[in-house]
Amino acid sequence: MRSRRTMVRMMAAGAVAVLALSACGGNDAGSGDSAEGGTYNWGVDSELSGNLSFYGASIRDGVAAYVEQVNAQGGINGHKIELTALDNAGEQSRAAANATQLATANKVNAIFGYSVSASCAAVQPIAERYKVPTACLSVAEHSPYIYNLGADNARAADAMFAAAKEVTGKPNPKAAVVHLNTLTGIALAKDMQAKAASSGVTVATTQEIDLRSTDTSGPVAQVVAAQPDVVLISQTGPGLLSILKGVRAAGVKAPFVWVDGTANFGSLAQSTDEGVYAFNIWQMADPASTEAGVKEYIEAITPKLKDGVTAQSVNAGEYVAGYATARAFGEALKACGYPCSGEQLKAQLDKVSISLPGLLPEFGYTADDHYPYKNWYLYHIVGTKTELVSTIPATAG
Repeated sequence: MRSRRTMVRMMAAGAVAVLALSACGGNDAGSGDSAEGGTYNWGVDSELSGNLSFYGASIRDGVAAYVEQVNAQGGINGHKIELTALDNAGEQSRAAANATQLATANKVNAIFGYSVSASCAAVQPIAERYKVPTACLSVAEHSPYIYNLGADNARAADAMFAAAKEVTGKPNPKAAVVHLNTLTGIALAKDMQAKAASSGVTVATTQEIDLRSTDTSGPVAQVVAAQPDVVLISQTGPGLLSILKGVRAAGVKAPFVWVDGTANFGSLAQSTDEGVYAFNIWQMADPASTEAGVKEYIEAITPKLKDGVTAQSVNAGEYVAGYATARAFGEALKACGYPCSGEQLKAQLDKVSISLPGLLPEFGYTADDHYPYKNWYLYHIVGTKTELVSTIPATAG
């Protein structure tokens, strides 16, 4: 009996080994041919709790919207995507632990998340060690395996100065700069200081604000004292409103130009201030649009929207950024074939390009630049009304 049981176990083990080999080595990467069975594995490591949960959850939902859409169509190369989402609560150590789990236990070939640049920096060595392409909302440093999911505020100096001249109508405006103490916020402020003179803009004051600070009275007082022609601000939506309220209460009517990696336009709906302008990295999605890219995106994201489809809901948070990034990764998977290791996926990502007409006419990565957004779109925001003012090409970081 024992020998028979042993033989059965050996046969079963051999069968499992054969299945594993066929799943792992049945295709040459990049062939595009389908092997039988198996899924692609992706991970989300984002802020699903805490004060950044709105942004982290919208990243997860944007990625999930694409995954569910493509799975409903039969998957990629005949294989569906399995998505595992973990909560890092905005903590760097937890983000790193999650990334390690996703890379080793879940064996993902792609990770999405990280609203805070410090968390992205914490997982960078893990992405490089395990060769897992990782898309971060906020990126502080270039890396072979780190890709931008959202806006790179560090690249926004030229666009901010161009907007300052446009909204003030002055060729040499005086600006007050306000920024968060995030790595990208600090990088933006330094670049603005370095480029101000050659751009014809005078920076009268630069104020740094802690991401978790609730008291902005000090920076507001400095902005008011500077009497600027324009306020150039990199902050969260609620943070912008707090500073706007304080500056207006002091009688300063200078327009505000806002750039925010979280693109939380919905947070501005409660303000009816006529002097607020905001940058976005995509063309605002119009639910009534007949453009193919907008229609496909809205179809995918609709199940994730608790309050129904409105101009505000479809553009909220990082739904668009998560969806577009996931779609680009999906196109890279198509070219990679099945199975596709993280290293093989990276090779395809470094030349992927997609188009979402009406939303993102061009979105893609190159080996030299992992920033996919080609333009900044400047909008005039008054409550729930948005009007495109200008399109400004994004410059290299």
